[in-house]
Amino acid sequence: MSRKLYITGTDTGIGKTYISVNLLHAFNQAGLSTIGLKPIATGANPENEDALLLQQAASIKLPYADVNPLAFAPPIAPHIAAAAVNTTLTIDSLNKCMESAFAHPADIHLIEGVGGSHVPLNRHETMADWARVNNFETILVVGVRLGCINHALITLRALQADKVNVIGWIANCIDEGMDAMQENLQALRELLNVPCLAVCHKGGPVKL
Repeated sequence: MSRKLYITGTDTGIGKTYISVNLLHAFNQAGLSTIGLKPIATGANPENEDALLLQQAASIKLPYADVNPLAFAPPIAPHIAAAAVNTTLTIDSLNKCMESAFAHPADIHLIEGVGGSHVPLNRHETMADWARVNNFETILVVGVRLGCINHALITLRALQADKVNVIGWIANCIDEGMDAMQENLQALRELLNVPCLAVCHKGGPVKL
């Protein structure tokens, strides 16, 4: 039975792609068939680097247009980039764009979000709403740096308030020089009410 794993984060720039690529490698090594997807990407000239990394890491390499059906050139918020080319993002339009990729059989469809957890699609819908509507198994990537406890708590509570199916979180230690890192990791384990699935240090693999 195929699983759809949705990777979201506490903010932009906290390593969602790095974690996603590592997860794909781990699933591949476990003998599972994988598809990596980046439904929406900005900063695409004409292709997005993160989407290409996901395409390359997956065991099943779909055409780029299926991996990243919505690619916008400006590196700005997706709904603003879409509006600049007279496109409106909605949950329904996003689902339609993903039909081909989701129809392709695989053990794991790994879907990387865009930006932080609640990036808007339009004035009324967010990426979190899309995850909820599709009941994706959602993994929250926490960028471990100063302020991460606050960001993680706020993000997880917002996702759960929106009834997103969050199955766990992954710590991505993006500031290896952070003071009291182990204490911060322990606080996150104690304060977040979903399990820690992995702790990733810079340059290291994700071990589930």
